[in-house]
Amino acid sequence: MSGYRGRGGGGGGGGDGGGGGGGDRYRGGGFQGVRGDRGNFRGRGRGGGRGDGGYRGDRGGRGGGGYRGDRGGRGGGGGRGGFGQDGPAVYNGLAGTPPKPDDSITTLEDALIKKHGDNFKDPELPFRPRFGTVGVPVILWANYFKLTTKADFLWKYDVRVTSKKVTKAEDDKQTQEQAQQPAQKQGDKEDNKEPKGKKLANLIQLALGKLKGNPVVATEYKQQVVSLQALQLPEDRIVKVDYEEPNRKTEIWYVRFDGPITMRVGDLMKYLTTMDDPGRDTTFPKFPDELDALTVVLGHTARSDAKATAVGRNRFFAIDPARRETAHSRAERSLVEILRGYVQSVRPATGRLLLNTNVTAGVFRKEIPLADLFKDWQVQGIDNADAERDKRTSLLTLHKFLARSRIRCKTPTGKKPNDFNEAERAIAGLATSEDANRSDHRPQFTCAKALFGTPTTVKFYLSAPKTPDTGGPTNLKHDAYVSVSQYFLSKYNYRVKPDLPLINMGTKDKPTYVPAELCTLLPGQSVKAKLLPVEQDAMIRFACRKPSENAVSITTSGRELLALNNNRLLDSFGISVDKELITVSGRQLPPPQVQYRGADRSSRVIPRDGSWNMTRQKVCIVGKPVRTWTYLIIEQGRESRREYKDQVVREVKKFVQFMNKNMGLTISGEARPSGGFHCLYNDHARGEKDLRQVFEKMCVPGSRPDLVVVVVPRKEALPYNVVKKLGDVDFGLTTICMRSEMIMKAQGQEGYFANVGLKLNLKLGGVNHRVQDPTGGLIQKTMFVGYDVTHPTNLAPGTGTNAPSLVGMVANIDSSLSQWPGVAWENDPRVEQVGKVDKDSKNKDKAEEFKNHFKGRIALWQRNNNQALPANIVIFRDGVSEGQFRMVLDEELPLIRQACRDLYKSGPRISLIVSVKRHQTRFFPTKEEHTHFRSRSPKEGTVVDRGVTNVRYWDFFLQAHASLQGTARPAHYTVLLDEVFREAFGAKAADKLEELTHAMCYAYGRATKAISICPPAYYADLVCTRARIHKSELFEEDQSAAARDAVKRRTVHANLVNTMYYV
Repeated sequence: MSGYRGRGGGGGGGGDGGGGGGGDRYRGGGFQGVRGDRGNFRGRGRGGGRGDGGYRGDRGGRGGGGYRGDRGGRGGGGGRGGFGQDGPAVYNGLAGTPPKPDDSITTLEDALIKKHGDNFKDPELPFRPRFGTVGVPVILWANYFKLTTKADFLWKYDVRVTSKKVTKAEDDKQTQEQAQQPAQKQGDKEDNKEPKGKKLANLIQLALGKLKGNPVVATEYKQQVVSLQALQLPEDRIVKVDYEEPNRKTEIWYVRFDGPITMRVGDLMKYLTTMDDPGRDTTFPKFPDELDALTVVLGHTARSDAKATAVGRNRFFAIDPARRETAHSRAERSLVEILRGYVQSVRPATGRLLLNTNVTAGVFRKEIPLADLFKDWQVQGIDNADAERDKRTSLLTLHKFLARSRIRCKTPTGKKPNDFNEAERAIAGLATSEDANRSDHRPQFTCAKALFGTPTTVKFYLSAPKTPDTGGPTNLKHDAYVSVSQYFLSKYNYRVKPDLPLINMGTKDKPTYVPAELCTLLPGQSVKAKLLPVEQDAMIRFACRKPSENAVSITTSGRELLALNNNRLLDSFGISVDKELITVSGRQLPPPQVQYRGADRSSRVIPRDGSWNMTRQKVCIVGKPVRTWTYLIIEQGRESRREYKDQVVREVKKFVQFMNKNMGLTISGEARPSGGFHCLYNDHARGEKDLRQVFEKMCVPGSRPDLVVVVVPRKEALPYNVVKKLGDVDFGLTTICMRSEMIMKAQGQEGYFANVGLKLNLKLGGVNHRVQDPTGGLIQKTMFVGYDVTHPTNLAPGTGTNAPSLVGMVANIDSSLSQWPGVAWENDPRVEQVGKVDKDSKNKDKAEEFKNHFKGRIALWQRNNNQALPANIVIFRDGVSEGQFRMVLDEELPLIRQACRDLYKSGPRISLIVSVKRHQTRFFPTKEEHTHFRSRSPKEGTVVDRGVTNVRYWDFFLQAHASLQGTARPAHYTVLLDEVFREAFGAKAADKLEELTHAMCYAYGRATKAISICPPAYYADLVCTRARIHKSELFEEDQSAAARDAVKRRTVHANLVNTMYYV
């Protein structure tokens, strides 16, 4: 099943009920211009007290909800190093009292702003105009340690390991020739093998051990080596390594050290304390190689620890029983375990280097003997065709899971019983009848039509030994087939367990078979696996911890695992890491006022704890009236009972009454036809066909409805997705989905209805609520744009190999910032860049597509604003990393300017801001009065723009939302281009941008809560999510080019194209 990186938006699998996301997810509203805020139908529901209690409903979440809209993850603790739910509200530090933020850093920040702030007025990568001042000052812990380094220079080498000795000059020449004549040179490249994984790490370690002078070195064991001094290398810079493994011939490998590149660490430190940049270089980030080299040094010891495992560039997990922290899952037949680990990276900040350290969680294969694993899955005894066929689904699951995993394999010596040699090996999975299918002597499976086999049912071809002393079995016929069990008995005098699936320790093309009882999965193997619901629940509980718990873990077990204490290698490099986290100055911004329909005081609401109550309020502006409507009940199993269907119909009619009476929408008359429509959906292929026939009946001339209320069974994603595809693309019908179990509950029903109503009003073009404009009118003449690229993840093996990335773009069309029509299109697979100024025809087509969609957003704004063009365009680009900032400026921004030139005689002013949620910065309160009453995270509206930032650039962290459980993750905003805010507000530009971004988070239209990232970015992600549903075939199966092209041509129906169909 395909998946996309997302933020917990609503809908896909369970109705349009719950508000969007929660905790670290999202909610909604609109913008006003005079006074107001944004909201969503949420209701307080905190057990009395505030107002009238409101419509609370159930939890919200992805498809079900309550009036609250969003909810967030569940609480939790788990593992070592935490306090549990009854622990301290705040982290008090190692000394028992939080220290003040470093005065010297504050003084330096202010001095650098005064020195440079007014001199750097270039709009591109602008210098920070000032630090923000609005809000109540607070002191916060940050998950950063101060890092000190004495070395002015380091040396970094690129490392390449090959099976043939090739100098860099020869390698460069061969690469150039291959580019000119790829077909002729490909064979040479393939012959020169390159190791991977642990073998590569071992070879680099062996090569470093052979260097002269006992150098001080660090490596990430893949392609980089960092040294304190230049290495003493052979003239050709190649080190020959003899590599030995048990029961295998000695291999010869060659490790080449290219470079070095001199790392100017002293210049980096000088820059951070002066910000002197005579050439005004706009490179971003500055000193990337130096920062990367320091991160390699800081991670070397943990990466070298045999009792820990490293995942990616900078995530580390303890795997030994004494230190490992694991989630407790009740899942039966679970293949994975969830571990707590730590992530670290070196970050530049004003006046200092910092080590950003955070808690993380990862999914790993269990360490388990394969015999025990197969017993848990009950796949023994497949030595006959019927048994193998009955257990094939489980065997396929295990085969896919075990592919490319590493095992500890015991090989009998044959000298005496229970005497084994051990070695670590990678396996291809289970032995299958498809192995070596191109060989003249492919394995034989004695069970007819069996896909999997056992040592007794699988035979392989035993060739005659090339020399008499190879140690092959003497009592078996050579150049003939022999079963695996016979071979092990003859060669090793070992009787295998005959009923277990056989393991392939070679490759699919060149299999090597070994009995399962001799194999044990090794610990610490990260895996991308789709978790079972009970495992997902365990993961949420495990990862969802109070800030005080995470702070304690970071400063204790985290520092131990990362080897930050008493590290001789760091001492040799002259690097030290403070033992305590730093504190920084933050501010808590006041919430904006929310405005509903009416002009009197009762129509205004003041949010509290990041949310508000909508009781007795009606939406500001009702969307287009619904003159005709119908309902569709999708049935599965018990839902087909007559009495059940009758009750569902009654609840649907109650929902329509609620829309009219409580929310102020206009839905006329009774459903037509009065009996609505029903569809049985037990089989996907048949169900999709039947649903299409129902939609065809709905759209007969003269009876086409303005609205279809759909009741879907439970959390079933498939019928929901089919409904959205048919409604959005094929028939152009506005559909709103509700889950059957939610509308049947008396408790929380009104809250659930309200959540659905918020989405419905947005789909119909309405405004749910407004928020006061903190900019004094700038919004009236500004178009806000959000665009994002999402990439396919968790695709099933062998499917979706050419699955595209998806681009989603939204822009407001009204000054209340309530209506955000969206558009989506495909991008090349796993490509973040949406367009490029290039003469290449493919890039040119992508560039034109991007420009046309951007011009379409401007034209739509113009159509809804008396034909005036927006004077300002503020763009929120979501999801790019710091290393891609220049790509956005150099490749995407020119396309935006070209699109504007096609429509404007001059202008508009443009500001381009990157919004990021996928980062590792966290803030922890230092005082209980500054915590959220439930999660103990900082209060909503917390903004930090100093202490962990770089004064040279204009960025800030904003936690607009109230994290209900777990540690809140702030959004990080970086201004890449500013032609709007400094021009309009001068020295107050930073405050105004922070206030505007904060207020926008209350304008999200699907909830009565502030969301964690501004609506343009969030809506763009929802557009991508819906596009994946519209074109699901691209992500679920490989198709012919013609079929793929047909799917790609699907677009949103003309009836809905300029609406918020995607919410």
